Amino acid sequence: MGQKIKVVGFDLDDCLFDSTGLSAQARIMGIKAMIDLGLNVNLSKAKIMMDEIVSDYGSNFPKHYNYLIKRLNNFEVGVDIPPGEQYKYISAAVIAYHQAKIDNIKLYDDVEECLKKIRKLKIKTAIITDGIPIKQYEKIHRLGLTNLIDLVVISDQLGIRKPNPKLFDYCLKKFGVKGEEVIYVGDRIEKDIIPALLNNMISIYIHRGGKWDTRTTGMRIPNEIQPDYEISNLNELIAIIEELNEK
Repeated sequence: MGQKIKVVGFDLDDCLFDSTGLSAQARIMGIKAMIDLGLNVNLSKAKIMMDEIVSDYGSNFPKHYNYLIKRLNNFEVGVDIPPGEQYKYISAAVIAYHQAKIDNIKLYDDVEECLKKIRKLKIKTAIITDGIPIKQYEKIHRLGLTNLIDLVVISDQLGIRKPNPKLFDYCLKKFGVKGEEVIYVGDRIEKDIIPALLNNMISIYIHRGGKWDTRTTGMRIPNEIQPDYEISNLNELIAIIEELNEK
């Protein structure tokens, strides 16, 4: 009997590592750096403001700390940062933010072992992720994934973003495989599971407990976009591969 599964693909952020948690902690370290320089603000209040900025402008917005200064000046009593001094605080925050991300980025505990087991099965691996290429590759290198992944597909490198199924089809074409020969693992229904299903891939929804997790949000997954499997740990993936290969 021939091997059915030829490729296993993964999302990156919040699937292979805790991207949301890492960024949130790094933002706090940036605020603390500003306070250490003398910024007269309560950490809890500043954190609430920062969370609002992230909600309003997105996690990839490049001026989180600039806008934090604006909000503090306009809405926090007792804070009055002269225009000439704001960059002193912003630069310190940015340095602390990036250092925290460098110091604390790490794979989920189940990732490296799983990838090595997949390699032993002679199955190729891929990452299909949204994002800016230089930033996504930096994460991949820092996480030690460079030699464990055979193909990296990044949305902004191709001009196609999830959930556009063409991003996943690109991966199929690069490997020269059919959708039913590929497993795709992701942590978001609309961004990962839907495009995988549209390409006839075997879809696996991994529960990481993040802000998009249906177990966290209580969201019900409609019948028409139900993943083929749901797991809570990548160690469950090997048994699924073996099961599919035996069919």
